[in-house]
Amino acid sequence: MLWSQKKPSSVTMLPDIELCSKRLLMRPARSADWPQWASVREKNRTYLKPYEPQWGANALEKDFFARRLKRQAREWDLGQACAFVILNRENNLLIGGMNINNICRGAAQFASLGYWIDEDHQGQGLMQEAMQLTLRYCFMDLNLHRINCACLTHNARSKNLLTKAGFSEEGKAEKYLQIDGRWQDHLLFGLTREAWLSRLNRVA
Repeated sequence: MLWSQKKPSSVTMLPDIELCSKRLLMRPARSADWPQWASVREKNRTYLKPYEPQWGANALEKDFFARRLKRQAREWDLGQACAFVILNRENNLLIGGMNINNICRGAAQFASLGYWIDEDHQGQGLMQEAMQLTLRYCFMDLNLHRINCACLTHNARSKNLLTKAGFSEEGKAEKYLQIDGRWQDHLLFGLTREAWLSRLNRVA
């Protein structure tokens, strides 16, 4: 796994950073990504909507995407969040997204993750690959101590992803997040830096 950081982009003011594995490249989104991003999101609309906050009427429009990039740039600058798109290195196609949200410093040093992937790319271990890149970045580059995740109680794929990545299921939160227009129960997961390092050492 390789990652590198370059000078900030003058176009979006998002950092020019890349996280690379054998099959994937993760980086902040760019203005030029909008056509691909909108296309893959539209193709996956029926698949993704039950697992995400309610989509607005303009959720795929260019102006919405531009505002999204500005918000993400501000969050990167303030150290509040880091948003990545996931690309297939073989063909440079945008196939998903990974967000490091709610970064909390001080005595806490934690963040939460949100993620999605194109339905046609499910079941190939790609999101697990993206998760490993993200965890390494969180613990080694951002120097966080804990990562939190939550998934809908019936989302077996997400639960399996988190369990395989080393997360521990820690409980259930009733009406935790508003997903697809409804407050819904979620399972809560956590992973500490110590547990991640221990798992890494066992694999090595």
